[in-house]
Amino acid sequence: MTEFRKIKIVSKLVFVICAIFFLGLYSCGSDEVTKDHEWKYVGDVRDEQGQNVSVFIDLKGMHIEGNIRKFWIRYYAKKDSDQSKETYMRQLGFWEVDCNDRTLYVLGEEYYGVDGQVLGRSEERFKEDYKQGTIGDKLASAACRYAGRD
Repeated sequence: MTEFRKIKIVSKLVFVICAIFFLGLYSCGSDEVTKDHEWKYVGDVRDEQGQNVSVFIDLKGMHIEGNIRKFWIRYYAKKDSDQSKETYMRQLGFWEVDCNDRTLYVLGEEYYGVDGQVLGRSEERFKEDYKQGTIGDKLASAACRYAGRD
């Protein structure tokens, strides 16, 4: 088995295990998950329907391999059905950045509905193109600044 194939299998396994773990966290609580001090708020973006979505990065669970950082991100949105501040996890993703050339890759993502149901998932690795000042730029900057220290 080639080294690349081993890495690909391990990456998928880690993604599945972490997705199951985060699904468990999500189903056991709602807003408290976003207040977890392990996740750092990065900024807000608009989704395809124009809804505001808040983006968080997991700095404590980051995998550091030389100049490469692999990390989890979460997108949270407010529920449309009521005027309260109740939120739900809209998306969970596993990303990678090379801190030398600032290339950013999405390794896998899972999309959720308002009631926590999985709407879709992707396990493709693709390059995320971004411009200075965007969420992609902020994610890359946060990941590269973090050196794995508490």
